[in-house]
Amino acid sequence: MAVTLDAISIASIFTECILYGESGYFSVLFVIALYVLFKKRTKHQKLNKPMVAVSTGMFILATIHVGVDLRRLMEAFLYYTKGPAVQYLSEVDTVVYLIKTTAYCLQTLTGDGFVLYRLYLVWNGRKMVVLPICVCFAVSFGLVISGLRAFAIASPTAPVFTPHLQHGVVSFFALTLFINLSCSLLIAGRIWWIHQQTTGIMRSGRSLIPAAVVIIESGAIYSACLIILLTLYLSGSFAQSISLDAVPHVIGIVFSLIIVRVGLGLSTDHDGETKKITTLFANSSALTEPQNAEHNTPMQAIAIQIESATHSDSQETKFGGSRSAELVSRFCKEEEEV
Repeated sequence: MAVTLDAISIASIFTECILYGESGYFSVLFVIALYVLFKKRTKHQKLNKPMVAVSTGMFILATIHVGVDLRRLMEAFLYYTKGPAVQYLSEVDTVVYLIKTTAYCLQTLTGDGFVLYRLYLVWNGRKMVVLPICVCFAVSFGLVISGLRAFAIASPTAPVFTPHLQHGVVSFFALTLFINLSCSLLIAGRIWWIHQQTTGIMRSGRSLIPAAVVIIESGAIYSACLIILLTLYLSGSFAQSISLDAVPHVIGIVFSLIIVRVGLGLSTDHDGETKKITTLFANSSALTEPQNAEHNTPMQAIAIQIESATHSDSQETKFGGSRSAELVSRFCKEEEEV
């Protein structure tokens, strides 16, 4: 027996409440993330306002999404008198559905925008790396505007799988998946490359690999959800609603999880003592190109010293990464100046 849209909608709100609710994942991780950002910092360190703003914004959007979904179910089963509940739930031009879709799109754009910001910082703003993904992000933003307009003027009887709606929806899902995967791989790849370049000449300090692992794991969770969502939507299954309603909360969970894992020391070892890490490495040409015998020049050494009086998480979460990611940023800056 085929599963109807009204049954899927009930399963969807159940899944959404598990991911969001008071005893759910997102709300708990959001509170812990705020604790990390506000409390686990020294007196002389400034509050990381961008991280607080993004975290709060994601939580507000997720709250709007779950609230609107609940309202939509109540309208369908209690107040709709023109037909069965499934008829109301299939309409995409209602105000309630448009608010829900807007919250989803804004949540997705916020997540994609911040992972793009992290990419910009880790790669030190290199245009060849950042610009193509910025173009994809701009196209994705344009698809959001055109898609919301298409939903608003759609026929009340038009399902979400209508061809003129499907093209824009599939394009948006695919672009989001591409942005997330490419940014995660590029960030992790950059961290791994720097780790390889400094292997053997690092006198002391932490490995950069844990930072790459956190980025890859977070990106894999979000990407898996998007792949499931895209597959179900292309197959024309109403089960895509479950994945669709879960994604806004997964985005917030992944974002908060990075802050929490680093802030509570679950992904890297830490202590409260003063650490001095001095790294000597050659300039980029000396590291990547063999020296000609006729123009053999001594390797230029650069000393980078990182000091911290305490284990600081506000610095570690500067751009959603870890303290290792801060080292990446400083490494890139020094590399460009050589």
